[in-house]
Amino acid sequence: MDFNIRLENLLEEKNLTQKELAKELNVSKSTISGYITNYRKPDFYMIINLAQYFDVSTDYLLGLSEERKPAPSSLNSNESKLIHLYRSLVPRRKILLIEQANFFYSLPKEI
Repeated sequence: MDFNIRLENLLEEKNLTQKELAKELNVSKSTISGYITNYRKPDFYMIINLAQYFDVSTDYLLGLSEERKPAPSSLNSNESKLIHLYRSLVPRRKILLIEQANFFYSLPKEI
């Protein structure tokens, strides 16, 4: 489903007019109308504002996911940081990191 259709559906669900949404987001009604008619595309910041306003994910708003909100992560901050670091590495360094993790995993457990 396209962004403009998702936005129109969200407006209907909240029983909002384009004018009301425009006022809430501090933009003109013609801006919202342009999004609905697919005449104009929102910028990065507007997509975030719309997602926050309607309490949906940006992926849902953009039609990349059918899930309105992703399930909360069960990862703690260190686990999230490790995944983020891993994803930012070039392929060879990813392999090295995995090899190093396997080495540490093979060591005797500390008491």
